[in-house]
Amino acid sequence: MDAAHVFTRFHEAWSAGDLETVRELSDPGIVARPVHGMLFTQAEYVGRDGIVQWFEEMTDPYERFDAIVEEVHATPDGVVGFLHLVGHRGGQDFDARVASFCAVRDGRITSLVARDIWDVKEELGV
Repeated sequence: MDAAHVFTRFHEAWSAGDLETVRELSDPGIVARPVHGMLFTQAEYVGRDGIVQWFEEMTDPYERFDAIVEEVHATPDGVVGFLHLVGHRGGQDFDARVASFCAVRDGRITSLVARDIWDVKEELGV
């Protein structure tokens, strides 16, 4: 399974609340660093249990949460993906776009590092 497919499948599972697939696509030593650190209890989440904690912190405030993959670009270690994050709660939506650098090894994500999408688009010239 190529890195773009792993990245996309991970976020589809995230949106579906399919934590079994999220865990399966995560390396046991995965490290995730969200861009909106002030919204979470940690600046870094480590391991599969850390990914589940991050998922719960990100999605629990919402009735539904979508992590939509808009673009994926290959990098030497995996991909950088542009995500549209939408949290739905009542009549209000949280809406953000982020870039996520994703390293993949043996079909599993070893790291996810989120950054400001506009900075990354400028750096990549896309």
